[in-house]
This record gives sequence, C-alpha cells and structure tokens, in this order.
Amino acid sequence: MARVKKKLRSGYTTGTCAAAAAKGAAMALFGQRPGVVSVSLPFGKQADIVLQECRKQRGRGYATVVKDAGDDPDVTNGAVIGAELSFITAKRNVSRSSLPVMLHGGKGVGLVTRPGLPVKKGGPAINPVPRRMIRRAVRETIAEAGESPRSLAAADVTIFVPDGEALAKKTLNPRLGILGGISILGTTGIVKPFSHQAYKETVALALNIARASGCTEVVLATGGQSERLAMARFPHLRGESFIQMGDYVSFALAQALEHGFRRITIAAFMGKLTKIAAGSAYTHAGSFPLEVSFVAALGERQRLSAALLRNIERSVTVRGILELLLRKKSYSLIDAICMKAMEKLYGMTGGRGAISVLLFSFDGKMLWYGGKEGRREGIG
Repeated sequence: MARVKKKLRSGYTTGTCAAAAAKGAAMALFGQRPGVVSVSLPFGKQADIVLQECRKQRGRGYATVVKDAGDDPDVTNGAVIGAELSFITAKRNVSRSSLPVMLHGGKGVGLVTRPGLPVKKGGPAINPVPRRMIRRAVRETIAEAGESPRSLAAADVTIFVPDGEALAKKTLNPRLGILGGISILGTTGIVKPFSHQAYKETVALALNIARASGCTEVVLATGGQSERLAMARFPHLRGESFIQMGDYVSFALAQALEHGFRRITIAAFMGKLTKIAAGSAYTHAGSFPLEVSFVAALGERQRLSAALLRNIERSVTVRGILELLLRKKSYSLIDAICMKAMEKLYGMTGGRGAISVLLFSFDGKMLWYGGKEGRREGIG
C-alpha cells in the first residue's frame, strides 16, 4: 500500500509573534483583552495569532505569544515572546498613522555588538521587517480604537523573550556578535516547514559581518568541528572569515559571491563531501541517499582492484569506505571524490569564484586541500 506523505504545517516567525504581542499590549491599554489578534504580514496577508496573556498593569500593556513554528525544527519553537507597551503623551497630539513607535530590546533579546548586521551596533537584534511589522501593528490598534488619549505623542514598546538568553546558546548569535539573547527575525512573517529560514538568514548575516570586518576570503564549513579544524589550518585568517553553512552548500556559495567574496574554501568531512560530489546542493542526511554505487563507480574509473571494489560495495557508511581507502593507501579515489566535488561546486556557482576544498579525516587530520587545478596537500 502506498504511503501517504504528511503535509507539513507552516508556522510564524519571531517577528510575527513580536508584532502580535505588541498589538495585544496596545489593545490592553484600551481596556481590551483579546484571546486572538490579527497581524498584517509583509506581503498583504493576515495572520491570526493566539495570545497567551494580555493585561494592563500600572499604566502599561503586556501581552505574550507562544511561538508556533509549525513543523519546522526551529530552536525558538515554543518560546514565549512578549511585549510591554506604554503611551507617551504631550500637549500636542500626533497623527495616529505616523505615530512614532520606539522599540527596545528587553530580557532575552540580543544586543548587536558588531557592524555588518541589518541593525546598527548597540541596538536590539530586531531586524528591519519585524520592526516594520511591530510599528504597523501598534499604529493599526490605535487607529482602530474607539477612544484614545487626545495628547498621544508616541508609543514605547519593549520586546522580551524570557528564555531568550538560554535559547541563543543553541544558535550562531554569539558568533555574530549578538549577545544576551535571540534575534527577532523574519522576512515574510511565515516559517515554511524545513526551510530553516532562520539558519539561512544567519549565514547571510555572518557573511555581512565578514565583509564589514574587512575579510577578503571565507571558509564555509559544514559544521562546528570542520570549522575548528579549518581555523587551525588557516591561522592567518580572521575569525569572521569562518562561517558554518550547515547543509546549505548552494545557498552559502551564492550568498558568498553576492557579498563579493571570490576566494571560497569548503571545509568538510567525507560524508558531506561525497554528497556534494554526487550532486547534492543540500547535504542533510535525509535529503540525498548516499549510494555506495556512486563511490564504487568512481573507483572503477580509477581502475581499483576488483577485491577493493567489492569491499567498497559492501560498506554501509562513508566512514567505513574512507577507513578502507586509507588502510589500503588508495588515495586516487579520495582525489577523485574531491575533484568531483569541486566540479559540482563550480556548477553551483556557474564557474565563478576561486573555490577550494578542505577535507578532514574523522580523527581530525587534513586529508586533502586544493582547487580545481588539482593541487593537493595532505595524504599520499
């Protein structure tokens, strides 16, 4: 019987949640306590967001939202995102449609400490689109209110995330110089399942920082360990030059070129590199089934012995294949995988840039380093 594929559920960004909390807090100041608020998304749609809490206390409005990221594996899924809001009055009233809305970052919202991000150094890590969404939500609430202070001059909003500091440790924020909490992100307001939108935005921000820091080349690593090993291999490069791209090979390459980098090194272990060589632009374990036949076919072209090819075909992991090749000193197949990966990487960039591959063994030794000219350092 055919298996029915489950339709994945979309969710909402931290920016949408912050805008909903701000709207709830504004409504609380007008004596309302809604359970659900409607928020305008950047591309004309509306989103109905459930409020966890909505109240007025000591002249300030408070509201919180529990983030629902849908079926996207987001570290902020389930996080509480809140807003505290107050009105500033003056003798002269200000038009509700252009009312100044001042934004602050409270507990759990990161502080930007480096240049190169969309938010200026010293400001709260609330990105431009969420800022616009929050301001629009507050202004809409005031415009829709039946009564409002006649001397209303501005609104003062503080966004907070109670567990933001702990959650930030699971993100790349500390590497980006965003300290003390998470970022309020989102360009569409919606999180598409398994899009890993936040991670992609983090890669792009890291490239912004590298460019602003004066870096002229970047090392895109598939993970933390490959990044640390690459840092040891290239001690002359600034720390900002090293960026964890995760599984987003094609995306990271395109972003690096867009940011003006022409010298790009891909640092990886054999598992990820073999996926790239086999033609995968996204190297998550479940995204591209590793066919041992691909490696075996490359081995045939290298005229490996029949016995060695049989052992390769019997292997169930890339680690097993690599250990076999190293034990047999069959370096030509490792060369072939690296060169094939190089070919695919240049295919992803349309032949642009100067790309190198840096391959490590599972015990941390450098096995291969070179560009398309075939220069190799390491084994052999």
